[in-house]
Amino acid sequence: MDKRIHDQEYNRGEWAELYVFLRLLGTGRLHAADSDLNCKTDSLLEVSKILRCEAAGEPTVYEVDSATETVAVRRGDAPSAAAVPATKHRDVSADAAHQTSLFSCEGDSAGEFDADDAAGPSGSVQTVSMADCERAARILFDRLTSSSTGAKTMHAPVEVCDFVDSIGVRNPKAPGVQGHDKAFGGKADIVIETRDGRNALVNRMGFSVKSQFGSPATLFNASPSAPLLYWVAHCDDALMKEFNALHDARGNRGWFACCQPFFDEHGLRVSFARARNAGSFERNLLFIREGMLEIVAACVRERFIGGATTSDVAAITASVAEQNPMRYPPAVAAAVYEKAMKDFLYAAFSGMSATKPWDGIEQVNGGYIVVKPDGDVLCYHANDREEFREYLFRNTVFEYVSAKKYGWSLIEKSDGEYLLPVNFSIRFKK
Repeated sequence: MDKRIHDQEYNRGEWAELYVFLRLLGTGRLHAADSDLNCKTDSLLEVSKILRCEAAGEPTVYEVDSATETVAVRRGDAPSAAAVPATKHRDVSADAAHQTSLFSCEGDSAGEFDADDAAGPSGSVQTVSMADCERAARILFDRLTSSSTGAKTMHAPVEVCDFVDSIGVRNPKAPGVQGHDKAFGGKADIVIETRDGRNALVNRMGFSVKSQFGSPATLFNASPSAPLLYWVAHCDDALMKEFNALHDARGNRGWFACCQPFFDEHGLRVSFARARNAGSFERNLLFIREGMLEIVAACVRERFIGGATTSDVAAITASVAEQNPMRYPPAVAAAVYEKAMKDFLYAAFSGMSATKPWDGIEQVNGGYIVVKPDGDVLCYHANDREEFREYLFRNTVFEYVSAKKYGWSLIEKSDGEYLLPVNFSIRFKK
């Protein structure tokens, strides 16, 4: 028998994916957010279905019927809920005499649902109430935001596990829906069929889920094999040895306290040379625009070598625009650098990385779901592309990453040249 959800431990950000799943089933709606992550009341997606794949890739479709305030759980090749006679549905809220948990789940006692049979055999349909889904979401959220939840990982509340187990959920992080991994940029945490309240268009969309009550999520990951390389002018072997021996009081590299000031103190000048992984990173950035590598490198240099007092992506980009290393016409330079960084951030969201070849096609027709600290669930989706790009630009920072883990911060000598590898990631502010 597959491992039950009761036995699994995840961090709060990972449990947030289950929270979003339950919350959307419970409310049947998903509001869009503006660039400041405020709810746009005039932009509403009506949730009609959520698709998941569990054991052996068998699809499970959760159909929301707001008119009857129920969710039909359809496994395998079962017809849609509308096509199934009422006698064929297994209503797990019908027998109140058997309720022993907070939810309308069928079973002899709380915690005794059979994970292999809870949602019925392939082709069967069961129904649960939207109210039960929303109640489960609320209990899970209360645990996730509890001040007593100090550990990195945790179990979900038993009553929540009982409920989701009964509707076929084995894992809070749903395996990808087969055939849709590329359609949503390879980053879909949840696949939803929606109806746009503004134009009645029906779309199947994949969303990446992030929460603001866990650790800030990473948008662009550092890679040990893909640092940026900078020439170090006026360096010699003695200075290289002295620089590479620097460490703080705790024995770490202490980049900002020890290493960064070293360049000014010794008159060293640093300029961009190339990407170490030109085969992937440089190639990928060419799909965004010519000169994208140089723009990213200028921003990284400003943050980690140039003495910038902020890590904010928007502020760093503005500073680079003033320097204008690409020699764009001054009248448009600020706008060009800003657009370039927005393109880079959106590409990172769409699946572009420093190491894996990318074809430049932004195939995301879904977007981003954010769980706010108060439990509100908002999204950015394809129809609000510019709003989402603005949100990425205003809400991300250049992140310092471990020098030891990601292989950077030590000057190297190659063919008589002194090179400094610099690695970085880009993370959300919260």
